[in-house]
Amino acid sequence: MKKALVFAGQGAQYIGMGKDFYEKFDYVKSMYDEASKILGFDVPSICFEDNDQLSQTKYTQPCILVTSIAIYEVLKREIGLNPICVAGFSLGEYSALYASGIFSFQNIITLIKYRAMYMDECANQTKGKMAAVIGLDQITLESICNEVGEVQIANYNSPTQLVISGNSESVDKVMQKIKGIAKRVIPLNVSGAFHTPLMEKAANKIYELVNKMPYNNPTFPIIANYTGKTLDINNLPEIMKKQITSSVQWIKTVEYMIDSFHIDEFVEIGPGKVLSGLIKKIAPNKKTISINNVEDLQSLRRNENEFRK
Repeated sequence: MKKALVFAGQGAQYIGMGKDFYEKFDYVKSMYDEASKILGFDVPSICFEDNDQLSQTKYTQPCILVTSIAIYEVLKREIGLNPICVAGFSLGEYSALYASGIFSFQNIITLIKYRAMYMDECANQTKGKMAAVIGLDQITLESICNEVGEVQIANYNSPTQLVISGNSESVDKVMQKIKGIAKRVIPLNVSGAFHTPLMEKAANKIYELVNKMPYNNPTFPIIANYTGKTLDINNLPEIMKKQITSSVQWIKTVEYMIDSFHIDEFVEIGPGKVLSGLIKKIAPNKKTISINNVEDLQSLRRNENEFRK
């Protein structure tokens, strides 16, 4: 069975995520400790204890990344999972960049530290907003966004779920125009207009940072959000820049993995089960499994053992 790994994005976080992995595996504790030193804050306390910081971008992104790549390391070491390809949703792409061997642990933590900080700064400097749109086709929504201006589809999540992002007034105008034709329109509790040109300052700074940082050829293909195709390592700094200001092409990403790599099963890594739900809407006949806790790990191990018999 050909497997692809997909990594959770921002919005999937919850208090307690990754805690059982942290308590069970000493090497996971070491990863959290090292990440805390690089980031300058206590990752375990923000991930595991009640607080209001986990919902703030500058903490959310690093905490989800550490949780996701820690779970990935457990899968790699305990099961020896060997994917055909990997992808991550928005922030999750950074977990995929680590899993594919492009960046070291230290460098990916450093990158996410500054990505989160730069995006938080942009959000505070611009009046941006995002909203989920359920039950409206993308051609109609794209047309309305173009008509209003300063708003675009930021996430192509599934055939029935899209997310718009942009200037707050423009997003409000689009929401008003589609109120009668979309099944639901839901304002998102986010700090800014992610995946739009309003994040350009953050994107330019990430480009400069990646340009100065060492990186390797991937050990297996990573499918990029920006293009929905295999990432071109020779163009990595530009792709990571575009990833911040451009739409998340999740439908294209999933379809490309199926068409080009003949994927049978998607293994979602990180907090929550959002991506498994989206993949089921894009490719209903494909198997999905979410690895969110140690119990999920045991279930995957049993499945792997059955498959190998």
